[in-house]
Amino acid sequence: MAIPKSIGEYFEEKDIECQIIELPESMDIQQTAWHLRDKSANLVRTVALKGAAKTVLAVLPYQHLLDIKMISDQMQDEFNVMDDEQTAKIFDSCSETSFPPLPGRFDVHFVVDSSVLELPELYMESGNPNAIIQLDKASIEKVFKDCEVKDFASTPERLYAGRNADAGKYELDVSFTPIRLKQRIDDTFDLPAMPEIAQDIMKLRVDPSADANRLAQIVCRDPSLAAQVISWASSPYYGYQGKVDSVETAIARVLGFELVMNLALGISIGKSLKVPMDGPLGIRQFWRQAIYSANLAEKLCRAMPVKQRPERGLIYLSGLLHNFGHLLLGHIFPPQFKLINDTIQANPHIAVEDIEFYILGVTHEEIGAWLMNNWHMPDELIVAVRRHHQEEFWSKHAVYSNIVLVTNRMLKRLDIGDSVETAVPQSTLELLSLDEPTVEMVLEDIQSESETLDVMAKQLVA
Repeated sequence: MAIPKSIGEYFEEKDIECQIIELPESMDIQQTAWHLRDKSANLVRTVALKGAAKTVLAVLPYQHLLDIKMISDQMQDEFNVMDDEQTAKIFDSCSETSFPPLPGRFDVHFVVDSSVLELPELYMESGNPNAIIQLDKASIEKVFKDCEVKDFASTPERLYAGRNADAGKYELDVSFTPIRLKQRIDDTFDLPAMPEIAQDIMKLRVDPSADANRLAQIVCRDPSLAAQVISWASSPYYGYQGKVDSVETAIARVLGFELVMNLALGISIGKSLKVPMDGPLGIRQFWRQAIYSANLAEKLCRAMPVKQRPERGLIYLSGLLHNFGHLLLGHIFPPQFKLINDTIQANPHIAVEDIEFYILGVTHEEIGAWLMNNWHMPDELIVAVRRHHQEEFWSKHAVYSNIVLVTNRMLKRLDIGDSVETAVPQSTLELLSLDEPTVEMVLEDIQSESETLDVMAKQLVA
């Protein structure tokens, strides 16, 4: 198995023994970890960090979390994660997805977590995604003997410390939100109440005399919201051949009362919080995932047996707002929100909710459900917000969270959203009376509409 010539020469020149292990196919590091199975604890990864003073390559065990704050404090610099394109430039002659941590071969400062030196054997990327390099204890010491050693990686035990083994079994009442966090929220003067338009739409939901005209009057109070509704109704996505000259036309002839009501509710709520534009959890990514999730969830709803289908309008709203907790965290805790985003970028294989809990002691599901509950939103939506990462959850309204879980896993296959997993649990599909071929077909349908959905998402960001 060939590895880049310069990598092979590195081991020869330094007289370091290594073993080249062929992989069955081209793999990234996450796939490599899965392939190694019980030996994945000995796999190391490399993260390129750019600071104000220097660029460093941090080396740590794959399963450990790189604590951005910890390494920044220890090295007295403020580090940000370099993107893949920038990282690939450092690893010249290597594949764009395979980064072997070899001090002396690459002209960058290396810092190694002390846990790496304690490994009895080590697996690293080779520069070729079809192979990995194995080192024994003596070779590990030779490779990293001149490196700066720090303690910046959190073990899985530390990462998950404090997480209740029964965390998914809380009652619907979300009063369990940590007291210190709840107090912080209660004391935050700039935490908005539910927007006035959203309040009026909520009243309209339960009004049996509600009609398109009254909904249009509410929507038109916000010119930007009215423009978005008209723009969406005019898009090829909905296939209306006539001219959409008013919000009422958009409601009555194209989008329908339920869709516009839930769309307007979601947009007005989502835009009420001030959140950074960029980052894995920033506004751009939030609305992109929200639009894709809402439309995919609605299509999955239609694919279910008629008698099991939940309310389509609430399914759409659940897809749109299930990650609302991200926005709330960003609004209330800007510095910590930035740290969460940086940590996600440094640890793409670790679930977002685990990173949130590690840094804040609360997750976006918990805090999102807490606020939705206080705003007296529908129980169906609260369940979707609180349980959308929880496999095999089943209780009243669980169909909403289960559909959103499926949408999250499927969209990750398109590299959209905050899910780490792409596999959809068979048990969840059975609970929804769906199967893998059906959800894959629905995902292909969504993928074919991606251009229009991206335009919709960008309109919400503007």
